[in-house]
Amino acid sequence: MIYETEDLIIIYKIDTDRKINAAGSEEENGSGTEYYGDVEILRVYSRTPCVVLPEIIDVYKVTKVGEYCFAEMSHIEEKYSVELDNTQKDIYHEAAGNYILEVMLPESIKSIGRNAFYNCRKLKSITVGAACEEIGGDIFMNCRSLHTINLTCDVNERSGIKQLLSRYSSDIEVVYECNGEISAKIFYPEYVESYDEIAPAHIFGRNITGEGFRARECFTEGVPNLGQYDEIFEKASAEESIKTASKIALDRLLYPVDLSEKAKEQYSGYIREYDSEIIRILVSEKELETIYFLCSERYIKASAYDVGIAAATADEWGEGAASMLKWKHKFCGDIKKSRYSF
Repeated sequence: MIYETEDLIIIYKIDTDRKINAAGSEEENGSGTEYYGDVEILRVYSRTPCVVLPEIIDVYKVTKVGEYCFAEMSHIEEKYSVELDNTQKDIYHEAAGNYILEVMLPESIKSIGRNAFYNCRKLKSITVGAACEEIGGDIFMNCRSLHTINLTCDVNERSGIKQLLSRYSSDIEVVYECNGEISAKIFYPEYVESYDEIAPAHIFGRNITGEGFRARECFTEGVPNLGQYDEIFEKASAEESIKTASKIALDRLLYPVDLSEKAKEQYSGYIREYDSEIIRILVSEKELETIYFLCSERYIKASAYDVGIAAATADEWGEGAASMLKWKHKFCGDIKKSRYSF
């Protein structure tokens, strides 16, 4: 079946095994109650590389992303396959593989089929709701640019994020946004999994390198256990790069949900110890708001300001250099005037 909007063409099927009545509850066939089927998205064509799927198609609720839906190569069954006409081909591009950059799934989505984003090498972010808890295998295989999962729920709300994270071992940031406000950001660093043969009988030992695996286990009944998550930082700060460890610390300091004083001291202490290196990283990423946060909270020394101003000047980032110079005077108290050429 085909559903067409101004921005999308969606190929879908209706799940006849699962029926939903008008009130939103499941019904048996022949119950005499008016009901509608769930929709499974099979393939999408889009005007732009940023795809926003609808929650309702006609009278049907969209609840599933099918297997290989956005994958580079289509695996759609022949009976559902559709050939676009020449006019449609001029307007819409197959939303798959290297074309897509962002996918926003509706809150009604409850499951994502295996290999759904296979070989989407330029995909940067996806957005899902709390109801998405059934996650197929290898959904993010070869998604080398993916760096953000946006969750449209509160950080203290149950969701399927643990299952999503289990399908992606590289660096990833989870952003919790509810009613237009970000309640938390949590960074999960990369981990590497390998196996060594430890006996002639082909018995293999599992090796995991990186604190990212432990971080992904810090959940209680589908809700992030932030106290447990904070406990991994002592080891992470010793083993991970400054860029990775500072990302963990900054997200927790910027969004201090359930942050204990002990954890806050640990995170802020790390920032103070490596303030110059961290400012240099933030300047390279032009993270002006985060730099202001560190300045206003007095987490950095005057010498780190100088490093940041010099780095911004070298990068020809005038706004950053001028802002840090102003904040140095404001937050560092009486200091000697220095000359900078922007």
